[in-house]
Amino acid sequence: MRLAILSHSARIYSQMARREGFDVLAVDAFADAETRQAAQACVIWPGFDNPGAAHGMADLLAQLDAFAPEAVVFGSGFEANTKAYQALCERYPVYANAAEVVMQVKDPFVLQQTCERSGVASPMVTRQKPVSGTWLYKQIGACGGGHVQIDDFAATGPSAAFDQAYWQAFQAGQAVGLLFIAQSNACELIGVHALKQRPGGFTYAGASRLHDEKIWAAAQQVLNALLPNLNLIGLNSLDAIWVEDTLHVLEINPRLSASMRLYSQMPLIQVHLASCQQAQGPALSRLTGYASHCIAYAQQAITVRSLDWPEWVEDRPTTHEIAAGQPVCSLYAEAETACGVRAALQDQKTQLEKLWGTYVCKHIEFNIH
Repeated sequence: MRLAILSHSARIYSQMARREGFDVLAVDAFADAETRQAAQACVIWPGFDNPGAAHGMADLLAQLDAFAPEAVVFGSGFEANTKAYQALCERYPVYANAAEVVMQVKDPFVLQQTCERSGVASPMVTRQKPVSGTWLYKQIGACGGGHVQIDDFAATGPSAAFDQAYWQAFQAGQAVGLLFIAQSNACELIGVHALKQRPGGFTYAGASRLHDEKIWAAAQQVLNALLPNLNLIGLNSLDAIWVEDTLHVLEINPRLSASMRLYSQMPLIQVHLASCQQAQGPALSRLTGYASHCIAYAQQAITVRSLDWPEWVEDRPTTHEIAAGQPVCSLYAEAETACGVRAALQDQKTQLEKLWGTYVCKHIEFNIH
C-alpha cells in the first residue's frame, strides 16, 4: 500500500510503516537522513512552520497527486491549519480523525467541559488574562510545547493578541502521556510514559516508558470516561499531570504521536489504519522493560557538517547548520530497568563527547534526565 505520512517530523512513522510493508511518501519539516532512507520519497513542506497560511499547498498537492497515495495519515503540524487539513481530507483517502473532531478536541474549553461532565480532573482555562495565581499561556492548535509560557503577570507578560490565545491554570506534578487506540468510542491503552521537557520551558524533549500500576489504572479510567464523548478514531495521545494518585488532563492530540518511538516494535501503523476503518487490527500486548527517547537541542547555533554520526544516533540532520533552539538529533535506549536506560543514554552522550569534542557538546541539551 502507498502511504503518505504528513507530520512536522515523520521519521519514526516512516520507519515503522516501512517495516510494516508500506511504500512511504514522507512530508515533514526536516527530511533527516533516516526519514530519507525509510521513505520512497521525502518532501520538505514549509507549511509546518507557517500553519496559519496556505503556504506551499499547491506544491504539496502536486507531490501527493504524483505519489497517488492509497492512504494518508497525520502526525503533528495540522491542528492549527484546519483549512489545509479539511482540503486534504476531501481530496485523498485520509485515515485520521474528521476535521470537526480535531477542532472540537483541540478546543481547550470544550475539552474542559467534557472533563467536568465525565468526572475527570482538568486545570481551569480562560480567555481573559488572569490577575492572580500561576497560569500557562498557550495557543490553541499549537504543538510541541514551545508555545507554552509561564505567565507571572508582569507588565511584559503575554497578552491575548489573537483569538487562539488562552490561559490554563498551572498544575504541578509529573508530566505524563498516554498513547491509545480509539474505535467506536472504546479504547485500548498502548502505553503510559513520562514526558521530558527542555530545562526552563515546556518544549517536548522525549519520553520514557512507565510501568507504575497506579498510573496505568488511572489512565484507563480517564480514557474510559472521556472516549465515549469525543468520537476519536485511530491512534491518539493525551497529555496529563500525575499528582496525588490523580491524572489532570491537559490536552488531547488527535493524531499520531512522537511517543510511538517507545512502542515501535508494535504494528501500530496497521492498527491505526484498521481502527480508522472500524476493522479488527493486529493484536497488541503490553510491553515490558524500560525505554527512553531523548531529543537533543542546540543551545546556540552549531555547525554540523564536520561531525561524525554514529548509526545509533537518530534524526541525523542533512543540513550544515542548526540554529539555536532547534533539534540536533535524538537518542534512544532500552533496558530491563529505568537505571539501565539512564546508564545507556549517558554512555551514548559520553561517546558523542569523544567524537565531537566537549566544546561542541557543551552547547547541546541532551535531556537524558
